[in-house]
Amino acid sequence: MSKYGLNLRPPKQKKQPPRPPLATAFGFNDDDENDVEREIALQASKNKTLKEVEEQQKKALEEDPTVFDYDGVYDKMKEKVSRPQVQDREERKPKYIQNLIKKAKEREQYRDIVYERKIAKERSKDDHLYADKDKFITEAYRKKLAEQERQMELERLRELQEERDDVTKKKDFLLDFYSNLDKNVAYGAQDAQRRKHDDRAEQRSQETHESVNPDASKHRHDDASGEVQHSLDNSGSPGKSSKENIGDQGETSDPSNTKSIDPLDMKPNPKTSVEAKSSAEQSAASAPKPDHHKRSQDALAAAKERFLARKKAKEQ
Repeated sequence: MSKYGLNLRPPKQKKQPPRPPLATAFGFNDDDENDVEREIALQASKNKTLKEVEEQQKKALEEDPTVFDYDGVYDKMKEKVSRPQVQDREERKPKYIQNLIKKAKEREQYRDIVYERKIAKERSKDDHLYADKDKFITEAYRKKLAEQERQMELERLRELQEERDDVTKKKDFLLDFYSNLDKNVAYGAQDAQRRKHDDRAEQRSQETHESVNPDASKHRHDDASGEVQHSLDNSGSPGKSSKENIGDQGETSDPSNTKSIDPLDMKPNPKTSVEAKSSAEQSAASAPKPDHHKRSQDALAAAKERFLARKKAKEQ
């Protein structure tokens, strides 16, 4: 049973240190021979381990002479880390200073041109005094004069361009605005040229394929001529189909709501017939056989007659 209150700890008993072994008589030990043998065995195992390590190092050096080049590996690691920073420092150039330097060079060239003209004007007053003297021009001065002439030509072209694009001298602002949209890259000005280039490349590839496989191109021309003939037959009777549709609508609808329809209003679009005519001409030109050529010519003649008839009716 535990007691409550002030509990006194019992004093700890001090441990007595162990007694040292008794010294042998005359200072000799019985285990000296065992200690010598143990030391010899340890030395032999140590020599064996060192020999194995040397052999492993020799094999590693034979495979890779730089296997123990720790300083070189560390330098390469540091170089990889510091190289992007150096490149970034070199490639990072000022954003606006280049334009300022360019403008400063242009102003300097302009001042040189003004100075040369001033000197030439002053020299022209004394030309009669030195008319019989020889004149010598160095190659560097000749190059400088050529550069000045080129600069003046560029300046003249730039002024002409600014004068041509001057907004205050243009009459139809809206027309100029829409015409400039074709030149604006932001609105896809280069897309048309890219599409034209792709079409030309595709046409060249088709021509080479046709030259390699003439049978396939012949079959494709036959199919194209048949499609053109079918489209011309369909384009020749649009008025008739429209009349039939109008007649059907008149039968189903109330007679009081029907109106007289002018047959000129039901004519097909001349643009469609012109496109059909152009496609027929292309197919007729590319057809290899004489009978297909004759058939396409007949279809073309029929299409021309229909087009002239529609045009005449529209004018009347």
